[in-house]
Amino acid sequence: MQIRCESKMKIDVLGGRNEIGGNKVLIEHKGTRILMDFGMSFNTTGMYFSEFLQPRKCDGLKDFFEMGLLPDIKGIYREDYVEHMGRPKEDRSVDALFLSHAHADHAQYIHFLRWDIPIYCTHATKLILQALEETGSGGFKDLVTVCETYKHYINKKGEWSRIDRKHGEYVHDRTFHIMDSCSGTNVGKVKIGSLEIECCLVDHSLPGACGFIIYSDEGNLAYSGDIRFHGYHGEYSHAFVEKVKAANPEWLLMEGTRIKDMHSIGELKVREEISKLVSNNQGLVFVEHPIRDLDRVKSIYDSARDNQRQFAVNLKLAYLIELLGDISPFAIDEVKILVPNKGWGLLCKDGCTDHQISKDYFKWEQDFIHRENAITVRDLVENPQHYVVSMNMWEIKHLIDIQPKGAIWIKSSCEPFTDDMELDEERKSNWLNRFGIPEYHAHASGHASGKEIHQIIRDVRPNHVIPIHTEHPELYQK
Repeated sequence: MQIRCESKMKIDVLGGRNEIGGNKVLIEHKGTRILMDFGMSFNTTGMYFSEFLQPRKCDGLKDFFEMGLLPDIKGIYREDYVEHMGRPKEDRSVDALFLSHAHADHAQYIHFLRWDIPIYCTHATKLILQALEETGSGGFKDLVTVCETYKHYINKKGEWSRIDRKHGEYVHDRTFHIMDSCSGTNVGKVKIGSLEIECCLVDHSLPGACGFIIYSDEGNLAYSGDIRFHGYHGEYSHAFVEKVKAANPEWLLMEGTRIKDMHSIGELKVREEISKLVSNNQGLVFVEHPIRDLDRVKSIYDSARDNQRQFAVNLKLAYLIELLGDISPFAIDEVKILVPNKGWGLLCKDGCTDHQISKDYFKWEQDFIHRENAITVRDLVENPQHYVVSMNMWEIKHLIDIQPKGAIWIKSSCEPFTDDMELDEERKSNWLNRFGIPEYHAHASGHASGKEIHQIIRDVRPNHVIPIHTEHPELYQK
């Protein structure tokens, strides 16, 4: 969708139109060009690909262009990918990327962008991207740094070898500009060419989410990012709306994930429900939740403490908590770190040295496995009534080692919205049925309700509303 008005402002919605997620917006004004988010489209990806059917890397960006996963725009993509496709060298064509938050449908495809495009975001957003890069798997995770690919060098045998991250001259740091005050380096506004962009924190289901107000001499534009009012920081969203009202925007890019839903369940209600379920159970409590939703993590942590239990987190969550530091609602030494059996399974074998055990784990995991607050499945088996355990589908196989009795599973995440997620739900039900574990639900969305979206539009009164991140743009006509 391309919007041209009588002014020189041009707004291209490259992704996120008639779908939830995949946000990519290009804004042009008097020679200044900026991107707002650069996320993965779950809908389009799911039409052609799955967990075991992925786009090929061998042709650079060809598969992504052909199947409509990325817009074919010159001057925004990595030089190593463009060169590998046989295209001529391209000059950079955008001045900056403004990132609303670190969810995949807004940030995942940063991997493909040129490393000389400056990225503007919050401190928490950069740290989450760092955690995703350092603890993630798969081939498309160059988010805060970039390792050139399709490059070779002559090894000691005089043969060609492929470049990897050990060759520092081929690894590039992306340039990040932090727009909130957490880092003490900036306080929210930046001038890029003919535009001035203001960052405003909003409440969402992970830390560091923000919306943006873009000021120009021919009208202002506001972009909501993903927004809600019912989390632990609803005041952020209310303050953002007030700033948008004061800016009197010509255009409002407004998300509408839940525009059909008129009501919201608050995060405090989720905490109460989880705490109640924990108190009524004597065995292990497993909670399935979004790993980077620290509001939800806080609700689970508080519910465990309310019931004199320890919250046991997995290694990826432990890494994120420690990396976020003061942004996290608690310190890593206030929880237990559940170290799973991996590799050769030496963790619970008697007589194995720490050095032997460490070889079963990735380098980033090794720092956690011998800490004083580290626990294993043995601890869960011996004292199930002492723990509330962070759990997900990728770790559900540990039930084989735990063999839980009288346990419950609390689903504290969104309902499936893709075919792959539906299949995961079926598999999970099979696991829970096999081990006799009942499932309960306690969840709050990361998005505003339809009633709240309508109220934002009525309060702001923009001349043009541009629906984004929604499957029901027709409902904005009201």
